[in-house]
Amino acid sequence: MKAVIFDMDGVISDTNFLQSRVEEELLRKCGINLPYKEITKKYAGMADKEFFEKMFKDFDTKCDVEATIKDKYRNLLQLGKGKIKPIEGVLELINKLKNNGFKLAVASASREDLIEFILSELKILDKFDTLTSSTEVQKGKPDPETFLLTAEKLKIKPKDCTVIEDGKLGMIAAKKGGMRCIGLVEDIKGNYPADKLVSSLNQLNLEDFK
Repeated sequence: MKAVIFDMDGVISDTNFLQSRVEEELLRKCGINLPYKEITKKYAGMADKEFFEKMFKDFDTKCDVEATIKDKYRNLLQLGKGKIKPIEGVLELINKLKNNGFKLAVASASREDLIEFILSELKILDKFDTLTSSTEVQKGKPDPETFLLTAEKLKIKPKDCTVIEDGKLGMIAAKKGGMRCIGLVEDIKGNYPADKLVSSLNQLNLEDFK
């Protein structure tokens, strides 16, 4: 293994709940009542455009997708200022991997401005060799395009990359892309398409990436 690719929301930062809360409120304004916990469980990792298109189609709503996405990011950047916290163990893991010669990347369903905002808030933006956002790909997770583009940017073969994901769609995408995948989940006995499951990043050491 030569590179480690991190999902962001739920792996690096505790922002899954923040994104889902904002999405819940925006959907409610469009007449759709979907609890944020259900949004997180079913749709975490899905690109914004695909998510809102699906919601508006499934619930036969005429809300504008692009305008809703703009509202989402404006709200996230306002609400997140000074409130972003790292996932337990992630800062130590990033430093350990970086100090041992691994290339590091972020591949997220979020937009680039939000990725940079969150990594800057956590003071780790300079730790990553490249970032890949939802606006750079045609298809979001579970399609592997996001991860394959990231490997291409790193100039490292997919088989030499390990992905850390907390969402099932992201795990599927990583495996479809021919990469090794570590799943960060609450229930390590659950049915997840990952090579290794952990309930905390503190459970990982260098041997897990070699």
